[in-house]
Amino acid sequence: MKKHLLLFILVLQSIVISSQISFKERDYKITYHENSIDLKFDYPVTAKAFSGRYHNDEVVLENKITNQLVYTLKDTPPGSIIKLNYQLLEGENTGFQTSYVATASKSTGTIDVYFNHPVNTSYSQVQHAVNLGNTMVDKLVEYINACTTTLDIAIYNTFSPSQETGIAGAINAAFARGVQVRIVYDGGTNNSMLPLLNSDIQRIASPGGRNYGLMHNKFVIFDANHSDPNKPVVWTGSTNWTKNQIDGPDKNNSIVIQDQTLALGYQIEFEEMWGSSTSTPIPFNSRFGAYKLDNTPHTYNIGGKIVNSYFSPSDGTNSKILETINSANTDINIAIMLITREDISSALVSKFSNDIVSTQLVMDTQNPQGNQKVYLQNELGEGRVKTDRTTGVMHHKFMVVDNYNSNSDPMVLTGSHNWSLGAETKNDENTLIVHDLNIANQYYQAFAYLYELSGGTIVNPLAVIDNQVTASKYQIYPNPSNGIFNIKSERIISGNSDVRIYDTTGRKIYQQNFVNFNTAKIDLTMQPSGVYFVSISNASGQSHLKIIKQ
Repeated sequence: MKKHLLLFILVLQSIVISSQISFKERDYKITYHENSIDLKFDYPVTAKAFSGRYHNDEVVLENKITNQLVYTLKDTPPGSIIKLNYQLLEGENTGFQTSYVATASKSTGTIDVYFNHPVNTSYSQVQHAVNLGNTMVDKLVEYINACTTTLDIAIYNTFSPSQETGIAGAINAAFARGVQVRIVYDGGTNNSMLPLLNSDIQRIASPGGRNYGLMHNKFVIFDANHSDPNKPVVWTGSTNWTKNQIDGPDKNNSIVIQDQTLALGYQIEFEEMWGSSTSTPIPFNSRFGAYKLDNTPHTYNIGGKIVNSYFSPSDGTNSKILETINSANTDINIAIMLITREDISSALVSKFSNDIVSTQLVMDTQNPQGNQKVYLQNELGEGRVKTDRTTGVMHHKFMVVDNYNSNSDPMVLTGSHNWSLGAETKNDENTLIVHDLNIANQYYQAFAYLYELSGGTIVNPLAVIDNQVTASKYQIYPNPSNGIFNIKSERIISGNSDVRIYDTTGRKIYQQNFVNFNTAKIDLTMQPSGVYFVSISNASGQSHLKIIKQ
């Protein structure tokens, strides 16, 4: 009952705030209102907005402004993408810039998350995560069967049992009933499904050569341009379409979002590789890898939730991974196949050193050149960086931030992008960041299952209890109190004693180092009433105590 009530409250809150939510882009803060969008720039700006996705159909949407800080886009059409040309008149970056603004659609904004392995629903805060096991392929087929107008597929590698069954059978059936089908695939890996498709289905392979990497996407766009805004859907995540990847034992996730504007943004990326907006690819016009442009929106208002979208290598996805790490206030939880970038491992270590309460990873067994696993184990502690013990590949690429801190900005970063140099500089990849406690927590349930199965221990800051063995070393009085607490040890403790206090979300509110500790007075009068947890670390060990402010 409590979870249903919380879900109702979250939905109600999203309805109330969906007409006015904000996110900071590089040069401006974007705020969504019911029928308009405010862009508040960091410096005075000259700007002009256009509707229309391509140069030859651009129409001026909003008159040009000069030397102003706020540019309001009025009467914005729902489910559309606006091109913004601007120039900052002050600051370091005063060159001409182009960015893309996504308007809120009339779609449902439903976000569904699926895993192909067990999850630990005991960590559910709102909604149980869904384990489809070896039926994820059936879920994908279900979406293909529901498609009525267009089906755009960008997939790294594929398998299907026959041309009449499985994914190939569903695609062939869609094409037979008049759906426009377009397929972009990696030209350098096994795609055994493709020969099973109707030969009239148009497709294009990614180019090879040292200037290109992998076409590593795993996304599908259903009915992007449908007249009904409740029809367009984007399917993406880490799941390839080979038998081990989609059925298991490889561990993967898929995230499915019903939103027309996001579908249009993904369609722009697809058609950049396709080389045209028609049913026929034009290889001469197509762009892959480092030749692609940063030409899609990065912020979407989906059902009152902020969702960020980035494509690699054009959009600087690695910097967004670093920003996500640095945004954490209490906990970082990662399930990742590999990390070979030193800047990412350094950011994680820095956050841990600066008192993020929980920094935990589960990684695959493989050991590529530049693997950061050993470094992270040395710096974070081997108990915090575990190696997946199950069969198959731990193929996830997701990070959950502040799962335990609803007062922060709980989010999950997921997609096809491995945390490697190739993904950042050559591969065609896609990444989503969903700012929502419910969605982030569903990913956390998957993380918790894999992490604990690999020998990791999760300490839930919402369930900290008194340590009866070590708590007897200390007296806290008065307790409860109005905010002034005294801590007294049973004897003088030589050396340094580190005293920290956390609230119930895991946020650190107090830290002080004492030399030759015996007594300390703690002032929490500025904190709200409630339960707080005290951690005392010194040469004698670590003690955990609970205090109550009235």
